[in-house]
Amino acid sequence: MSFLKGINKPKDMLLKLIREGNRINFESDPLELVDHFFNFSVTAHSLRDWCIKQQNKINQKKELNQSWDKENYLVIAKDIANSVKHFGITYYLPDVKNSDTETSKTVSFENNIDIAKNLNKALDDQNYRDSMSNSKPSFSIEFVDGNKVSLDDYVFNTIVYWIKYFDLNNISRYEKYDSKLIFVNRKSWGQFT
Repeated sequence: MSFLKGINKPKDMLLKLIREGNRINFESDPLELVDHFFNFSVTAHSLRDWCIKQQNKINQKKELNQSWDKENYLVIAKDIANSVKHFGITYYLPDVKNSDTETSKTVSFENNIDIAKNLNKALDDQNYRDSMSNSKPSFSIEFVDGNKVSLDDYVFNTIVYWIKYFDLNNISRYEKYDSKLIFVNRKSWGQFT
């Protein structure tokens, strides 16, 4: 049970995850981005426990965590959250080696003019997406095996994973909110919801 009004069900945590992803996409201050990266990771990792309790699968927690540990984006969430919360990881060998600052180009829709139309065009048309992209601070996440994932891919794919998980497991969620909203100024979310 949560002691924080407004975050009482798994669907509330999923919506928080989308809001955190939105903060990452719109953040231009590198230090604030670090905070959002951490907050997103903790929220993404916490969804495991929320889903286990919602589905009443406490006795299957070990098996569920083993399954989730095969999903690279959930592994990033787990390792980032635990390494920062506990000032390092000592109870298991992490799969994430480190993260490093970089810049990325991303699309963010801030005005209210045809956002839904322009967002769909950006999702479908690489040239349009490139023309609408702006540089911003970001991170790359490196695994022990040398593979790297961009922060933008991590955020988007983590949200996509959890939405699919909710849908496949009949966990209630706010249907109108999805991964596209990380690219839209929150003042304009009403165009989608």
